[in-house]
Amino acid sequence: MKRSAVIALLCVYLAFAATAVVSRAVFERLPHLEDEFAYLFQARIFERGQVTIETPQPAAAFWQPFLINYQGHRFGKYTPGWPALLAVGTGLNQPWLVNAWLMMLTVALIYRLGSAIYDRATGSVAALLVATSPAALLLAGSLMSHTAGLFFTTLFVYALWRVERRRYRVAWGAIGGLALGMLVITRPLTAVGIDAPYVLYSVGRVLWAGFRAPDTFGAVLGPLVVLSVVASAISLAWPAFNHKATGRPGEPFGGYLVRFVRGDKDTNLYRFVWDYDRVGFGPGHGRRAEGHTLKNGWRHTKTDLECAARDLFGWALPAEDGLTVEEDACLVSSRGYSWVMLPVGLLLTARRRWTWLLAALPLSIIAVYLAYWIGGSLYSARYYAEGIGAAALISAAGIAALARRIDVWARRRGATHVGWVMYAIVAALALYALAVYSPARMAPLRGYGRIGQAQLRALEAARQDPNRPVLVIAQGEHHWRDLATLMAVTGPFRDTEIVLARDTDRSREAILRAQFPDREVIYLIGGAFTHDPAAP
Repeated sequence: MKRSAVIALLCVYLAFAATAVVSRAVFERLPHLEDEFAYLFQARIFERGQVTIETPQPAAAFWQPFLINYQGHRFGKYTPGWPALLAVGTGLNQPWLVNAWLMMLTVALIYRLGSAIYDRATGSVAALLVATSPAALLLAGSLMSHTAGLFFTTLFVYALWRVERRRYRVAWGAIGGLALGMLVITRPLTAVGIDAPYVLYSVGRVLWAGFRAPDTFGAVLGPLVVLSVVASAISLAWPAFNHKATGRPGEPFGGYLVRFVRGDKDTNLYRFVWDYDRVGFGPGHGRRAEGHTLKNGWRHTKTDLECAARDLFGWALPAEDGLTVEEDACLVSSRGYSWVMLPVGLLLTARRRWTWLLAALPLSIIAVYLAYWIGGSLYSARYYAEGIGAAALISAAGIAALARRIDVWARRRGATHVGWVMYAIVAALALYALAVYSPARMAPLRGYGRIGQAQLRALEAARQDPNRPVLVIAQGEHHWRDLATLMAVTGPFRDTEIVLARDTDRSREAILRAQFPDREVIYLIGGAFTHDPAAP
């Protein structure tokens, strides 16, 4: 194998191992954000071959965040792409594995794409940057959908690159359509940002072929048509899921699709939970009375870009003053310099049109998310996560080009093999990001929202019969996060080893006991587990 390929392969395994560590050491293999709970819940429904479940009764006893109860059915509010993938992990009882594998595949694709557009040195450096990226690893260790988005984005761009080559254009067009379609049903707004520059570029290619090279028109247009058809077909899974969940009785899918495209309120599942959760500006968009504004969007963008400058490659100093999640979502007080090689890469590879296409990708994502009412820096600048690969490729291209120039300059002065110093610096920075910055950045997220394995260990200690499944009845007033760990292990079909039920006013106990007669009943009162329902 080529040395660069060996480095890339090591980066692939490093990405999997680092993701496994983050998943276990930081998130304890549990969801922490409301989004993750909804994804996991819907994945478990898909795992059984169903789209929705009957709303369990009493419904309030089995409440979980970001779930919808509609016409006697319960389901998650998100598009079906990521829950469908996550269902593979829930079927193995290891949901974290899905993001770990997708992270591996992304690093491998980044190497292939960098090698194809630039050279093998660029590909291996880009693979190293992604494999050690704090932002990428943080998201891959969670149950969020961004790692899948990054993988499908990278596959889409690589497929478009191959479509321009001479061999297997139609096949690569189909692969590109698969990637884009999966991106649409996984992260639809991100898909808009990613697709926009490439649509313009592809239209330009078709027009150029039509006017300047008619003999190549079919070869250029054909794969793009295949890509569009495949992407459109897969994208229909989104309205099909919504139609199954919320469609009017007897309404044909075609009629629902018209209303979905038109943007009717009852076709937007986000609005079933929060009516203001919409993309756009003005009243009704976001929590503010005046609605979302461009000024607010720019404020979120600046915050997220500052976070990205630190977390993209970890080229920043960790905080020394004990910041908490609540004080600073990005958890770093110093400036970030992960962006410094981007202008170098743009400058030194400016003659390659794909450099500018790659640069357009994160810029387009940033522009699209200006129209969304909230930022997302707790889990790093996660709305920009699908641009990590493009940023890594441009930065790696700058690093490789600069190393070559240093080598040429040194040879003219009698020295040889000096360019390796540049690669050594990058390797040292990657090691620093992995061993120093990332642990400091992610440590405060351990136990975030009062969610962790400690509560499960306490429950295990309270059990009298380890061979019987458990019904935990949470009595009294609780914040949902006080129960979130138990929610995470309670499946939608309530046949898991542990089932959590809420009995706020102590009026549901008899009903719940009757539903689960064979389970050991343990009460959660005031944060403590007990077998005595009369405990204060």
